[in-house]
Amino acid sequence: MKSLLIMLLLLVTVITPGCNPALSTTPSQKPVTSTPLKSSPASTTRPATTTTSQVLPALKLEDYNGGFFSIKKPVGWDVVTAGACSTFSFCIRDKANPANQIFYFNEVGPVYLAEEQKTIDKNYMNMGGFTVQWFEMPVINPLTPENFLANFHLIAQTHMAQSFMPGLPELGNIEVISMVEETSFIPGGKTKTVRALFKQNGELGEGLFYITVAPLIPLTGMPSGGIGYGFCFTGITSVQSDFKYYQDTLTGSLSSLNLSQAYIDNCLKQQQQQWEGVLKAGKTLSETSDIIMDVWENRNRSDDILSEKRSDVMLGTVRVYDPDTGTVYDTPLSFYDSYNINRNKYNMDNLQLLPENDWNLWTAPAEPVNQIN
Repeated sequence: MKSLLIMLLLLVTVITPGCNPALSTTPSQKPVTSTPLKSSPASTTRPATTTTSQVLPALKLEDYNGGFFSIKKPVGWDVVTAGACSTFSFCIRDKANPANQIFYFNEVGPVYLAEEQKTIDKNYMNMGGFTVQWFEMPVINPLTPENFLANFHLIAQTHMAQSFMPGLPELGNIEVISMVEETSFIPGGKTKTVRALFKQNGELGEGLFYITVAPLIPLTGMPSGGIGYGFCFTGITSVQSDFKYYQDTLTGSLSSLNLSQAYIDNCLKQQQQQWEGVLKAGKTLSETSDIIMDVWENRNRSDDILSEKRSDVMLGTVRVYDPDTGTVYDTPLSFYDSYNINRNKYNMDNLQLLPENDWNLWTAPAEPVNQIN
């Protein structure tokens, strides 16, 4: 937790606003801005013709006082924190549905950039050298935000990571839906906002993740060929079917984090050089949440459809709909083939597979198969 901080959240600052360069030690950097996707914002309004007995999911926020910080969190969700000052991190999660979560890690690593470096470290330890504390970390080659996200489940399983924060986000089986490249606040770094599906505790989830990755730059000023880090790893996620309804509230929670002035002052005393000119009272993760919100509002409708189609594949389901009412139903994979040759046995004998590119139907709430009669 000291020099290596269990290799999670090590080098940069603290919970700086989205790692906004305006508040970093490199003030000459331009502020992080989002690159809109090439389409108009997509509405999540249900089609007027759709009928459903479902109550659309919703979240409410409540004030949470963590002593030196405050945040508006979803009602009933648990808050776990780790680290201090420049290593402060948090995860807010719904225990009943672990895919519902909000998290922030200022730095994650180091991870290996090449298998050769891991072999060098292994040989060094075999010859009697000191234990390389990050030897369990995976090789991420090339080190890109999307590859970092895809390998995070391996990072989370390491002893070092679990010692830092037990129950780190699992984020297994990552399926990237879309990516938006952002301005990196680190020279030589790469920053992206990634929309992806994942599995956590058996649940299918969807989320938006803001990630910067960069190789370690030693005191020589030359890039290291061996290890790199993830910075400002931020995520809002939920059960896949609920994400379009929860996204706005999750982003609002993320943006509400505030550190107390007394805590900031104490950290400045402890880490004067690292924190000088970085923290300002009342600053939060609002810049990162703005980027995430911008990416969501400017997403392609085709990405929404792609997300739904891939979720069906991952869940082993297929959706059908009633053209007369617009109602969509979730069914087992084999249902439609059997139904199609036995329509005369059903009162609802006109069900069809969803059209390939009908955004309204693909994003409509779905009734369970037992509603088909």
